[in-house]
Amino acid sequence: MRLSAPCHSIGWLFVCFFAWSIVADNRSQPISIFRSRPDLVSPILTVFTRIPEKQAPGYYFVSPYQQIQESVHIYDNDANLVYSGFGSAGPGISHAPQTCMYKGEVHLCFYQGTQMVGWGHGHGIIMDKHYRIVKSVEPGSYQASSDMHEFRLINDGKSALMTQYLRSVYDLCPWKLCDGLGYIQQGAFQEVDVDSGKVLFEWQSLDHVDPSESYVDPGTTEISGSGEAPRSPWDYFHVNSIDKNEDGDYLISARHVSAVYKISGVDGHVIWRLNGAKSDYYLNGFSFSFQHDARFISDNATHTVISLFDNGSNGFNQTQPHSTGQIIRLDHQTKVATCLLNLDPPFVDGHAHISKSQGNFQQLPNGNIVMGWGNDAFWTEYTSDGEIVFYGALGWSNVMNYRVHKFDNWVGLPLTKPALWTYSKAGDEMMMYVSWNGATEVKSWRLYGASSKDGPWEEIESAPKTGFETVLKHDSTYTFAYAEALDKDDQVLGASAVEKVFTPPAQMVEYCDDVACRFMPNNEEREKERQQKAEEQRQREEEERLAEEERLAEHAKEQARKRAEMYGGAFGGLAVLLILIIVLATRNFASRPVHALVHRAYAILRTKLGKATGKDVGAGVGYKALPLEEQDSARVPMVSDPS
Repeated sequence: MRLSAPCHSIGWLFVCFFAWSIVADNRSQPISIFRSRPDLVSPILTVFTRIPEKQAPGYYFVSPYQQIQESVHIYDNDANLVYSGFGSAGPGISHAPQTCMYKGEVHLCFYQGTQMVGWGHGHGIIMDKHYRIVKSVEPGSYQASSDMHEFRLINDGKSALMTQYLRSVYDLCPWKLCDGLGYIQQGAFQEVDVDSGKVLFEWQSLDHVDPSESYVDPGTTEISGSGEAPRSPWDYFHVNSIDKNEDGDYLISARHVSAVYKISGVDGHVIWRLNGAKSDYYLNGFSFSFQHDARFISDNATHTVISLFDNGSNGFNQTQPHSTGQIIRLDHQTKVATCLLNLDPPFVDGHAHISKSQGNFQQLPNGNIVMGWGNDAFWTEYTSDGEIVFYGALGWSNVMNYRVHKFDNWVGLPLTKPALWTYSKAGDEMMMYVSWNGATEVKSWRLYGASSKDGPWEEIESAPKTGFETVLKHDSTYTFAYAEALDKDDQVLGASAVEKVFTPPAQMVEYCDDVACRFMPNNEEREKERQQKAEEQRQREEEERLAEEERLAEHAKEQARKRAEMYGGAFGGLAVLLILIIVLATRNFASRPVHALVHRAYAILRTKLGKATGKDVGAGVGYKALPLEEQDSARVPMVSDPS
């Protein structure tokens, strides 16, 4: 757990703004879990580069998948979550959310359906500003539903462009598949009347592009299809974007033939093709392959300018060191194509993005450019001269995002209520967590508390909204609370339900602090905690055992020292006594050499005994050492005959 923003004080009210961030259950990506909306689990948008004053205004629209909750997400320029569409529409994966005009108002449009291997089955969704589905759009073909690659409203929302993938039996003997029926999947698209469902225009690749132009043979990539069964048809074309100009002609991108086509809106014939096996133009000093998201920028009789995302790889064949965004000008007289802009990805630790699938290129009204990096769930915003002003990533690991778009015309006014959760550990202060999923116009919150569900209510001052979930700390507590959402003019936009303040029971308190209780651990975490506690207990017991052994050893050492002292003193005394006896015995009868030897031995023993016992050992009671001369003069001479 960590706080995503610092806390600060406003008068006597302490206000914190943050989302709780933990690791996902599969431990593969950082996610946010919100106290007020525990049902929402959203990937954290990690920012690597950001220059706020150069970012274009608006919101980033994405739809990450291969994660816990696959849905439409909206983030602001500060990388805060604005909206999670989990549960708002479904079931199924969503792709390429973008704002769209429908019936004179701004709506939210995206594809939703089943994810296949490189294509999909689904339909187009139109949501209003209240996040309600107001229209579902399907193709008019007898065979296939809408594919995931394109769902885009045009003509002020009167018609929609939709991709399709159509399967049929096909002769695959040229590709050495002759021992049974072969199956092919062609790329197709339709323009459909949104309200009536009538097909206004339809185009199918097999009528215009021969499969021999494909750079992807059957069974050669993870999405090519084997061609050997209806469930795995050979995807020779792979259409992945559609655009339409004011003259009524279409621009499509086809990944597996590495070509872009201009299609006549009258009869469907190919007006020109750029790149691929049969290009009508010479590419002057540049190339692209396995591209996505081709769009008209301008088009007239002499020149056409388009943009596209050059993948440069499909994961099996690579033609570029990294993916790029390109703006290309076609000269219809000289038949030469020139690259006007080639945007490189950010280089991090010497590496750059090489997107083997997906990706997009969007030019914004202020000239900035947004590029999504496809199978890498990263995106970059550039200024018109190529300066990176935003670079971020959603989660980690295998999270993907088909396209990222940015729009400044979205206003979200959800019909749901704001969400509030309140908490008090000891009853002396209170934490309040408040949010409103998708509400773009909330500027501040006003909190109220009471001892009864029916009031009277006491206002607990207002605080500015920051991030998805605003967290406030108050130095006293109440039994009940509710929150009001205010706009920039302090007008009430909505109010939460009255919520009872949560106080943890006694057996839970050890897992709580003043901010909140911890998230419940899963079985794996519980087992890890159990093992950790067991290890800590084992270490404590081992430390106690070692300490006791050390204490006993020290005690034994002390006892041994005392015994040595005692026995050393006793034996020393006996030795002194024995020497005294010998000295006395030899004083008058021993010869000078014997007496001198005994005297020297006694002196050495006396010195060592004194050091060992720490005491002075005397010369002996009644004994006085005499020089040898005196001893010799007083000695009685010995005779051979004592009698």
